[in-house]
Amino acid sequence: MVKKKYVDISIIIPLYKGQKYCIRILNMIEDNCRYKCLYQECKVEVIFVNDYPKENIVIENSERLFDIYLFESEKNMGIHASRVKGINCANGEYIIMLDQDDLITEDYLYSQWHKIIYEKSAYCVCNGWSGRFRILYGEGVLEKRINDIRYYLNVGNPICSPGQVIINKCFLPQTWIENIQTCNGADDFLLWLIVLKKGGRFSVNNDYLYYHTPERSLESVNLSGMLRSLEETVKILNELNIVKQEELELLNSQIEGKRWLDTGKIKGEFNGQINASDYLKFNKMFHILLDWMRLKNKGLDISSFCKNSNYHNIAIYGMGYIGEYLYDELVGSDINIQYAIDRTAKDFKRELPIFRIENELDPVDAIIITAVVDTEEIIRSMKAKMNCPVFTISEVLLLLGEN
Repeated sequence: MVKKKYVDISIIIPLYKGQKYCIRILNMIEDNCRYKCLYQECKVEVIFVNDYPKENIVIENSERLFDIYLFESEKNMGIHASRVKGINCANGEYIIMLDQDDLITEDYLYSQWHKIIYEKSAYCVCNGWSGRFRILYGEGVLEKRINDIRYYLNVGNPICSPGQVIINKCFLPQTWIENIQTCNGADDFLLWLIVLKKGGRFSVNNDYLYYHTPERSLESVNLSGMLRSLEETVKILNELNIVKQEELELLNSQIEGKRWLDTGKIKGEFNGQINASDYLKFNKMFHILLDWMRLKNKGLDISSFCKNSNYHNIAIYGMGYIGEYLYDELVGSDINIQYAIDRTAKDFKRELPIFRIENELDPVDAIIITAVVDTEEIIRSMKAKMNCPVFTISEVLLLLGEN
């Protein structure tokens, strides 16, 4: 296929055992091109780079609103080299680097492209989800962190994935193109650090567009691999001589602080990120999930509890990890989840109505609270507002085990 001379957006997608993801990716991009007839004003190309030569990638031949290219690697190069290979083959004025298992909303391209043009910026980062109902950033958090290099040095990468960012290709640092990381995981972190150290800045798109999907495969980067990649990042930055010695020391301290997760040995205070309230919260969540698993192994499920109690229409308070698991268990059952109550949650699939507690709420048969902190205050608030039984998830599991 002969490439056309001008392309607005090049989407680079490295593949590693990625055949199963290709159709989903292409369908998502097709939906994006159709959104508000974007294809009439914006030319898009999709570039796959197969970094697993043992797998024969087959791309469908059906008509699309964009051009598709597939480049094969002779041997496994790693994700950084695959991204660079795709970029070197790209004709687009703007670059987007998606992972093979990423999810995007239908307005992702439209919103990102128009935002970066309107802002006349080199890099534009959007908001999104870390779970079906869990957003990446609350109000104002992204703006606060995204251009603060101290956050990168002290805490880590505030950009969950390069898929959140659209980049003007002219502003991709040549130092990142030339210094390829061989350990997968932190090449995007290296890119953002180089950008900020060279005076670049991100504009912010507060639209929720990108889903950092949790369906990572066994081939995805584990913590040990990420630590090796971060160490390589520090080595490259040191060789490039673009960071100060005290900044390198902060990065090394960050790596050491995270190493305890891999070794099981806590060193220091992990840069202040671990505290008593976090420990208690996750400890409660662990025991809830443990009790839940025990009951499921006995063939007991929460839908049966609701049905036997005549709670056919329920609301879920709190759509974090526990709330999402409860939703997944009930959504295919006879129990109707009428809505959820949460201050920050958004539904990636836009199927479940989500309200704040101060909103007008329709009557339901029961409310199940999945939050694990401040539950007494939540119970009082819900009972004062709603004329129905209110349970915590722990109480539901206890009652389920007694029946």
